[in-house]
Amino acid sequence: MADQSIKFKSIGPQNFVLPCPIFLVGTYSHSKSEKQESTGEDLRKPNIMAAAWATLCSAQPPAMLVAIRQARHTHKSILEHKAFTINIPDTSLLAEVDYAGIFSGEHEDKIAQCGLHAETGEHVDAPYIKECPVVLEMKLMQHHDVGTHTLFIGEIMDVKIKESCLDEAGMPNPTIMDIACYIPLLREYWGLGSFKAKAFGVGKTIASQKIK
Repeated sequence: MADQSIKFKSIGPQNFVLPCPIFLVGTYSHSKSEKQESTGEDLRKPNIMAAAWATLCSAQPPAMLVAIRQARHTHKSILEHKAFTINIPDTSLLAEVDYAGIFSGEHEDKIAQCGLHAETGEHVDAPYIKECPVVLEMKLMQHHDVGTHTLFIGEIMDVKIKESCLDEAGMPNPTIMDIACYIPLLREYWGLGSFKAKAFGVGKTIASQKIK
């Protein structure tokens, strides 16, 4: 029988889930073929936007999706270049993340303004941010419009992790990374938190118990 003391309060249909990751989506603002007529200089401008609606969506091929509003400058850039990067920031970059979400890359050089440094991806036509501890290079596979947003599904072509964020076994160390997350409705940034239990392990303690 359910515990009658447990009560819920409905707050209606809201964009709310916890934890909610926060990412910087990296793209180029112009086509690779666009050159300055006088010098032949490459006019591609690296750009970033903050995105909190993203998740892994396929094991084979490894893939991830990110939801981006159709009015955003990054939306056009992904469709043009068929590529983007997912940059995972730590809590030291929260001011830069917030700025990247407030202002548009159509009118601002957000990377320069934030004092960040962009590097061209090795596997895709998109830039990544060197200050972020984790970077995923993404090749656009599919895109689907869902209401106000488009779901961009990208194949993960490479994952880069700073060596300083790896443990002795060469695995990612969440404590060192200090990854940031976003709290919808409250509009707050939080840290990742501490270790609680081992996945694919703690559930076995329930399986081993007999139901009386």
